[in-house]
Amino acid sequence: MTLRRCLLLLSYVITHGLLIADQPGQLPHKMHTPMSDLPSITVGAGDATIIGKDDRALQAAVDYIGNLGGGTVHIGAGEYLMHDSLHLRPHVRVVGVSGSIILKKAKSSRSLLLIDGDFGEEQITLKGPTGFEIGHGVTVTDNNAGGFHTVVARITGKRGNTFSIDKPLNADCMIANGAYAATTFPVISGYELVGVELQNLTIDGNKENNDYLNGCRGGGIFLYRGFGTVIDGC
Repeated sequence: MTLRRCLLLLSYVITHGLLIADQPGQLPHKMHTPMSDLPSITVGAGDATIIGKDDRALQAAVDYIGNLGGGTVHIGAGEYLMHDSLHLRPHVRVVGVSGSIILKKAKSSRSLLLIDGDFGEEQITLKGPTGFEIGHGVTVTDNNAGGFHTVVARITGKRGNTFSIDKPLNADCMIANGAYAATTFPVISGYELVGVELQNLTIDGNKENNDYLNGCRGGGIFLYRGFGTVIDGC
């Protein structure tokens, strides 16, 4: 780096503050910013910035704060119906009212595949598409798959009984091996996280009305490389 560039960088740091990243690839944030100065948003059935009682309202709030670089999502009291995971974002705190917030998994649907699902494909064709809708979380697997060969994704499009999903299949899912899809997922999910906090949330997996999802992603909270995530009162 030339001397001129060094001086320009030093001038920026003095004027705007040093931006740092906790982990490679994570969003930077201003060093020593007080929590009270970070953005916040409320979500709930009423008297909130975002009005709603399901995963769509919660996700909109988390994504908004995440796109600002971090802050707090305050959830109003009540029960929230989850048709997909609440996908966490770096540097976002999700805070509920102690004993008053329930994230309840919606009743799941299940269907055999009508056409083989090939490795890398981002669509599935179902025999019985009832209960599968755009925005729902979905698992795709067969009797020979397991662990992370089972893809857990979100439905992003629909034409008849064919659905597009936001992640490619991790393995061949063959009709001969009982390939199927089900609207199952962890209620809260996060990948490659830093600076995340969850407070005062109750998770209801609605077990009696849900298909079985094997492995760690069948739990209430699934985190992959969730560095320093704080879970308090959940």
